[in-house]
Amino acid sequence: MNRRIFLALLAATSLVACGGDGEAPRFKHTDVSAGNIIPAATLFDGTGQARNFEEFRGKAVIVYFGYTACPDICPGALRKYASLVRNLRSKDAERVQLVFVTVDPERDTPERTDTYVKWFNPGFLGLSGPAEEIAKLAGQFKVIYSRKEVEGGMDYVMDHSDSAYLIDPKGQLRLVVPANALIEPIVSDLQQLLDEK
Repeated sequence: MNRRIFLALLAATSLVACGGDGEAPRFKHTDVSAGNIIPAATLFDGTGQARNFEEFRGKAVIVYFGYTACPDICPGALRKYASLVRNLRSKDAERVQLVFVTVDPERDTPERTDTYVKWFNPGFLGLSGPAEEIAKLAGQFKVIYSRKEVEGGMDYVMDHSDSAYLIDPKGQLRLVVPANALIEPIVSDLQQLLDEK
């Protein structure tokens, strides 16, 4: 092989191997920081108190959209995040807040929603409110949900996105975490968000 061609190939391979700047991907999950989204909405907790995302500044927030009559997806997700929080170092656990937002305000009152998530972890916060406010918030996260009529006692179920979303301590939406994500990579991303200056 011609020496000049060999050196050119070697240089190109080095650039590819280094990824340009030699840094590995920073997060384990989908980074949506480029959207510069600071989620904003006013919903209500189980005591009827108005809550918004600004009050969680200084914490990493896990946001999950679901509903209390969800037969399997929501309980599975909440069990996973309850286990995750239990296994964090205490100083990190104090700076992580899970917020569950119902997509079924017709049945899920603020009290019902908050009571439901506290079965999984007393520190979790369940929020509900006017359907328009929930739709506005869901739009900021690109969450899709819809009502589906069914036979039987439930009348209807809610089809909904099953990802979780991580907001950094400055209040910006940063990561989308798929439903099948394992706990360890989520913890890694949370700790990176908490360690940012």
